Amino acid sequence: MPIYEYEPIDYDCLICGGRFEALQGIHDEPLPFCPTCGLDCRRVISKASIKIATPTDADRAAKKGLTTFRRAEKGVWEKVAGPGVDVIQGSAEEIASVEAEKKTSKPKKLELP
Repeated sequence: MPIYEYEPIDYDCLICGGRFEALQGIHDEPLPFCPTCGLDCRRVISKASIKIATPTDADRAAKKGLTTFRRAEKGVWEKVAGPGVDVIQGSAEEIASVEAEKKTSKPKKLELP
């Protein structure tokens, strides 16, 4: 059963600290009220954790038709397994462009409605 996160709607709760978690079934209806303070609440998007039961590697991916690459150096990727080209290499301009973008871009904050 998944753990869902909830937060009060348009209020800052001093009793329960804002967000709380609830263990619910996938088909259960969202909780309308906080069980601690009774304020109206809504389910929010939170981090998901997925566990893959089957081990994966480059050879298994190649059997499915996928190509796996490994970074050899800055701007150069070498094929590990699968179909396709043996090496992907970026030009000096492409590498400089990526480096410049990394310096100027900042992580965007996700705002929920």
